[in-house]
Amino acid sequence: MFLPSYSCVLCTHDKEETLFHLLLECPFAQVCRINLGLFIDLQQQPYDILSSFNNQLQVPFFMKIIVIMSWCIWMARNDWIFKAIDPTCQGTTIRFKHLFTLVLHRVKDFWKQPMAEWLEHTL
Repeated sequence: MFLPSYSCVLCTHDKEETLFHLLLECPFAQVCRINLGLFIDLQQQPYDILSSFNNQLQVPFFMKIIVIMSWCIWMARNDWIFKAIDPTCQGTTIRFKHLFTLVLHRVKDFWKQPMAEWLEHTL
């Protein structure tokens, strides 16, 4: 498929939008992750970064957090491309909180309280 540009629309660095860039390298994604208390060394391999997220979060549902934040970054990107809605880290964090709250309705009862407490203390 040919596109007029392959540059990341969320940053001004004119970097090619790869999955690694969009979710890990992009300054927009970095600020969104910092809002969750997640920091990474971009020199690490993807598996090591994931392991680092697990160590930083110290919760058994860390993968839900990573997936939802990745989805929110992707949605911010798509909102900008398809709806001309300016991406903001605050808006992405609000969307994350909303989606994470919806997940709370579907998890097993023994996960609800720890997940709700994590959300309350983090955001």
